Amino acid sequence: MKVSRKGFIQGVGCAAAGAALGALGHRQLAPEPQPRQENIRESYKHTYAQSGEDQIVNFIYGYLDIKKRDYLDIGAWAPVLNNNTYLFYTQGHRGVLVEPNIDACKKLREVRPRDRVIEAGIGVTSVREADYYVMTKSSWNTFSKEEAERQVKVSNGTEAIKEVIKMPLLNINQVMADYFGQAPAFVSIDTQGLELAILKTIDFSRFRPKLICAETLVTGTNQIVPEIAAFMETKGYAVRGMSFVNTIFIDSKII
Repeated sequence: MKVSRKGFIQGVGCAAAGAALGALGHRQLAPEPQPRQENIRESYKHTYAQSGEDQIVNFIYGYLDIKKRDYLDIGAWAPVLNNNTYLFYTQGHRGVLVEPNIDACKKLREVRPRDRVIEAGIGVTSVREADYYVMTKSSWNTFSKEEAERQVKVSNGTEAIKEVIKMPLLNINQVMADYFGQAPAFVSIDTQGLELAILKTIDFSRFRPKLICAETLVTGTNQIVPEIAAFMETKGYAVRGMSFVNTIFIDSKII
């Protein structure tokens, strides 16, 4: 059985790493409005993520009495369904959505006007532009040539590389510095095979998100990437939630 990034809810997928290049120069988010208490209570009735990951994070926020719930969503793709951060948007919080799919960015801006949308990818080297592989299933778009070719293979040719375009790349630490001034409370990473590489670029001595959700499923298979959890452990993060597709890590310093 092939499992796409959106497979559990609608058989579609959520993918890639990016969003509207919207000039990075020291543009921090405005202060968050205080969410109304009735909205917080109501939020426990809904999940928008693929497998309830947002409610796991929501529960941890409540359990640890974390009030500030800003977010960095890398590979946001869809604004609502199968999105790990939309629940917190409905609570009145705001964040930055990074997504290289231009059409997806248009939808993100329409549905989530309080969020910043950055049309780019997150880089893992000093290179500031890279080939972006556009697949027939847009949720499987990726910056990884190896991942794109693997997707074609595991799908037995039903998926194909439609085109390859150049897209800008940003450094995740610079994004956090310019838009948040510190680490956001929550970072979600869904980048079709580049999750571990991106995590390894975070300067955890400067930026320690309270919670990180990373896709650990190998696209098109039932296998996970064990190296992600092993790496996060070396950085002082513990697994405190997991679905078939994603793993949620918490900074051990706050528990």
